[in-house]
Amino acid sequence: MAPQLPPLDLHAHINPKTRSADLERLGAVVFAATRSLDEYESVRARRDQVTIWGVGCHPGVAQAQQDFDATRFSSLLASTAFVSEIGLDGRSKVPIADQEQVFASVLSALQRTPRVASIHSSGASGRVLGALERTPIKGAVLHWWRGNEAETLRAIELDCWFSINAAGMKYPADVSLIPLERILTETDHPSGDRTSTLPRQPGSVDDVEQALARIYSLDVQAVRRQVWANLVRLVGETNVDGLLPAAVRRMIAFARANGAPR
Repeated sequence: MAPQLPPLDLHAHINPKTRSADLERLGAVVFAATRSLDEYESVRARRDQVTIWGVGCHPGVAQAQQDFDATRFSSLLASTAFVSEIGLDGRSKVPIADQEQVFASVLSALQRTPRVASIHSSGASGRVLGALERTPIKGAVLHWWRGNEAETLRAIELDCWFSINAAGMKYPADVSLIPLERILTETDHPSGDRTSTLPRQPGSVDDVEQALARIYSLDVQAVRRQVWANLVRLVGETNVDGLLPAAVRRMIAFARANGAPR
């Protein structure tokens, strides 16, 4: 099955003006994170075949945080299967209390309307988990997770997912704490793949797949197969299949028919 399914990148940043044809040439399914509601609005009408654009409010972008509007965010959820990039950042210039207010509002909306949600937690792992405990959601994906062992186990108990990039693979002992059944691959291009082999581009997760194969004593095809099985479960958990591009829905149906959990 693996050779027939493309690489999966659950978190990458892409210029909103990039042509659909150029994204298709990446040969991967890419979940594209936006940093603000305005940035998402600029791509909302796109109909890409293999790119899923997320509505985001990055905790490190002061203007995005300042301009966040809960009603507007909730209305935008109807147009996408993906929410990204949201969360908390302990190094942001935005006061953490303000970030937490925005994040709580986002989580409340996601409780009502589940989506695949890619969550930033740099320097604020414990605070993010606390927010998820107060307002549990389906489909929470901790991207570029750097929590300690106790926090990782706590996140697993909260049924979180984890998206891993090349930078995160520098800590294989930490990654090994996570069940492979809860892992997805990402690049976080252009930041999380700075150490990757060329080409450094969205969807290029070969290094991550190879590193995961070493950690879990599997071949790379088995890792790709498991990552797609995980996406099948994540999409089912959040019930967003109908919001995905037709080509991606066909891939998910193929993965499901070939052994992925229903």
